Amino acid sequence: MQTLTSHAHRVHATGLVSNKTLIAAAMAALLAGCGGSDGDDSFATPLVVANPAGACAALAGQSVEAGKIGEPTTGATVKSATLKPAVADAPNAAGTATVLGTPEYCEVLVEIKPVDPAAPLINTQLNLPTSWNGKKLQFGGSGYNGALVTGLDASRNAPPDVPRPITRGYMTTGTDSGHQNQTGVEAYAFALNQEALVNFAYASYKKTHDVAIELGRRYYDKRPMKSYYMGGSEGGREAMMMAQRYPDDYDGIVSIDPVMNWTGLQTFGNWIGGIRQAAPGAALVGKTQLVHDTVTAACDALDGIADQVVSNYRACKPVAEAALAAKVCASGTDEGAGCFSSAQLAVIQSAHAGYQFSFPVANGMQAYAGFGFGGEGLAGNWSNWLVGTVPPTAGPAANGINQVYRFGNGYVRYFVAQNAAFDPLTYEPANFRDRVLQVSQWMDATNPDLSAFRASGGKLILREDMSDTAQSPLTGLNYWDAVVSRMGAGPVAEFFAAYAATGLPHTSGGIAAGTANAPAYGIPGRVDLLAVMEDWVEKGVKPATHYTLTNKSALAPFAQVASKPMCQYPQYPRYTGADASGGAVASNFSCVN
Repeated sequence: MQTLTSHAHRVHATGLVSNKTLIAAAMAALLAGCGGSDGDDSFATPLVVANPAGACAALAGQSVEAGKIGEPTTGATVKSATLKPAVADAPNAAGTATVLGTPEYCEVLVEIKPVDPAAPLINTQLNLPTSWNGKKLQFGGSGYNGALVTGLDASRNAPPDVPRPITRGYMTTGTDSGHQNQTGVEAYAFALNQEALVNFAYASYKKTHDVAIELGRRYYDKRPMKSYYMGGSEGGREAMMMAQRYPDDYDGIVSIDPVMNWTGLQTFGNWIGGIRQAAPGAALVGKTQLVHDTVTAACDALDGIADQVVSNYRACKPVAEAALAAKVCASGTDEGAGCFSSAQLAVIQSAHAGYQFSFPVANGMQAYAGFGFGGEGLAGNWSNWLVGTVPPTAGPAANGINQVYRFGNGYVRYFVAQNAAFDPLTYEPANFRDRVLQVSQWMDATNPDLSAFRASGGKLILREDMSDTAQSPLTGLNYWDAVVSRMGAGPVAEFFAAYAATGLPHTSGGIAAGTANAPAYGIPGRVDLLAVMEDWVEKGVKPATHYTLTNKSALAPFAQVASKPMCQYPQYPRYTGADASGGAVASNFSCVN
């Protein structure tokens, strides 16, 4: 009897993705007639491998043919397959934190081969637990990637007492995205090879997915019932890209602070971090605290409590802009730490206004949203991302330049100009229009048409940290608005939920108690969104209007230090406690518009 060999999360030998809904129906009909196959959509879990040592060793040296991979390759080869023993939770050497353990699993290291012989390999790691929950989780990367994502991490920003996904039984995977960082070579240099650039943009994550599905099938004789993607920052961009380019591959996607408008962000970063601050007297070095203090004085209490956290992020903009403008130095030149020169104020205003292209890039995008307000003085926030310790005129790779300029000028020199020696302070996108459009089509995850993802049954959760200065948190929220505008609020609520975590910088897991420019108890930042996604996908439980962010001790028994709501966009947490002493308790806040 003919058996069905495709599945909701598999690619046919032709490389065409299947539709999850149609496959499920066809599978049910076939199973009724012939009693099932290795393509079953459901099976008893946990599935326990009878001879893990033998099964793991058998994977070593195996190949996956190119026809099973949905983007162009010349196949993949297993470099090694090693059975790793279980490791229990244990305190670290200093006794300050509990290191979460891992179960017994087969570690599979894979090379996915390029079509272009000059392109780098894609390195991938696949972890196959002996006791499998029937699900797959793919982890996203960070920055410009180039380092192997092992797939052994905790669920992104989950509390410290939440077991790692692999310990929860997930088959997990990650990749270096198809290039390898090298000492003495700039992290962006890979982009000079087109296949490596396309791999970084989107293709390597699809290739990793398909190889993981195939090798997992060989190990378990089953395919995963559910497939998830989770990432933050660059990994968040990857996550959004998976929903837009490969809508049949993932049942659930969690994206945190995604750099999804890549072209906009890097152009804005090169402009606001470099070109604008290269003007005479415009560099913001030494002015971070003044910005923080001014915004805090103007906006802190708008949420009902003066706690150094700007939670009413929508009401803050006009009053903060007025307060900052009032801090201009009388002479217009820099008079010290208590005021801004006219040129510095212009940079600050531009940082909040964003960037406007002279032509539309991918998906009709023509602007990049500016940064929000609040949290500027948190360690590593404005001081790292937007200000630095030296002006951009020190050079595009100089120590101490701000990070949005470092990332942005790497994009300008290697992705667009394709010339490491190009001066990014002279960059004008219109002079490279065709190349900008091509890179934008590869890199940008800004398509608001998620109808195919919705039709395939996929679910998407977006989290934006509202004091993020590595990328604009308004980008993701504006994207949610665009999807609603295109598809309607009712349909979007069926599959896409967006949350705003106030007071937190880029991909933050919380600000610790005692940190400068924060409440004494810190700013809570941890919540297990993977568990929220599981409930939505597997049990039909729609995401709540808010979730509780926590800060907990890193050492078992993980005592809770503080909590606060993370509200579904466009709401924010307003303080409703009897007095200001209750700011560390989530129940003293209500999510309001």
